[in-house]
Amino acid sequence: MMRTKAIFLVLAIALSWGALLLNAEINQDILPLGPSKFKFIIDKIEKDQVIQTATGKTVSLEDIIDQNKDANVFIIGEAHDNFQCHTFQRDFIRALFKKYPKLVVGFEFFQREDNPVLEDWRNGKISEEEVIKKSAWYKRGGQDYRYTRLIMDIIKENKIKTIGLNVPREILRTVSRKGFDNLTKEEKALFPTIRVPNPEHEYFIKGIFGTFAAQVPMWFQNIYNAQKCWDVIMAESMRQTLARAEFRGYKGVIIAGSNHVAYQLGIPFRYRAAQPGVKITTIVPVLMPEEKKKDDAEGEEINPMMKMMAQSLAPAAVFSRGIADYVFSAHQPTDRTFPVIGFTAVEKDGKLMVTEVAKESIAEKNGVKKDDQILAVDGVEVSTLEQMRLLIAPKNWDDSLDLKIIKKIPVTKEDKSKEDKNKK
Repeated sequence: MMRTKAIFLVLAIALSWGALLLNAEINQDILPLGPSKFKFIIDKIEKDQVIQTATGKTVSLEDIIDQNKDANVFIIGEAHDNFQCHTFQRDFIRALFKKYPKLVVGFEFFQREDNPVLEDWRNGKISEEEVIKKSAWYKRGGQDYRYTRLIMDIIKENKIKTIGLNVPREILRTVSRKGFDNLTKEEKALFPTIRVPNPEHEYFIKGIFGTFAAQVPMWFQNIYNAQKCWDVIMAESMRQTLARAEFRGYKGVIIAGSNHVAYQLGIPFRYRAAQPGVKITTIVPVLMPEEKKKDDAEGEEINPMMKMMAQSLAPAAVFSRGIADYVFSAHQPTDRTFPVIGFTAVEKDGKLMVTEVAKESIAEKNGVKKDDQILAVDGVEVSTLEQMRLLIAPKNWDDSLDLKIIKKIPVTKEDKSKEDKNKK
């Protein structure tokens, strides 16, 4: 049975394209890990603050740059779908470029093979649409490009050298499913520091995966090795670029997820393992408590004394001062900056099949269900994830989305009995 379903995005849409959701069992921002001598100090950060962790003092972007004149590389973490994380990165790169125009910016979500495309982009030879398509941005994953656009616009405006930090996901997928030893000799050579042990890092990653990591240790070991490969390749991509004669004297900026940066255990550790003495400055966001809708807040039962105290204090988040050299606050608004629909899909036998629908999402509210087949988006036929993502990605609040789908409708004995009863 074929049905065309119009989904209207009145206030919000939810789109999830198979991003890995990790359920942390502990607050990952307050761990006593890493090489910092301040790792046992718990501090707080308030809205719009940037803090130097060595002193606990509020600083500006210019202060960070002035305090780290000898830094070779700045590594900035992010929550991938947090708008404020990306505006901070944009503003920092703009400020850094003004003082040090010899700059290389590397992105986690671009690959080394994308470098010719990025070179054409910064020199104005290709459009943004061509960057997205030629880099297979939406073929590789569902990360909304509009967050990265904030930084890419600065790069194009100033023609800043830009590189992809990653390798094809197939390599990391092989490690996560079959183990590092199943890579070819050439592939293994991409990860020169993979054998350098880092017990604190393993503990940190295991904490992110929670009890599942402890219950299935063999599975976790492959996943952890893939994580190490990810850190190594991003460090090596920037290190090898800055080592080239044409980029001597340049400063590097690495843009990556915070778990690759926190406590200097991921990318920073692997970079230093390959190049002892390198000067690295790390910066990570600390997410502020999620904003709550008024109705939700009013419905909570709170001790009157605690409520009074809370009202007198500015909203704040806590963090270990060992988490990075600098931290900045990133608020979490009730509504996302860009809309999301709320279902995942896979390509199967030439068809695009829905595999999961998020609870209370716009997709669920409008009848999208598991095992539905997506035929078209806004009248354009689709059979691949990339096609679907390219059509959905530009949607904004209050836009409309038309999905043409085939519904799977099971006919059960219960349905038959009800039908017979109605006939009587």
